[in-house]
Amino acid sequence: MRTSYPSMLRTAGFTAIEQRDDTDEYRATQLRWMTASERYEEALRQAMGDDAYEERRTTRRTTLRAIDDGLLARYRYAATR
Repeated sequence: MRTSYPSMLRTAGFTAIEQRDDTDEYRATQLRWMTASERYEEALRQAMGDDAYEERRTTRRTTLRAIDDGLLARYRYAATR
């Protein structure tokens, strides 16, 4: 059975639960990673190999698409126990 993080925190005895949506910041970070990877593509391909470079690039593109489509979000939680 799936449950929410706030629910799990309450079950574990936490109170004063705060949730912050960091999705925009996460998207901006992914975009910066892509930009930097493209800028240093030649050196990265030499250091990590073509397959690993392409895999990372594909993963970041997929991540950005999922964020833009509303399928992926990032939240931060703070709570007191």
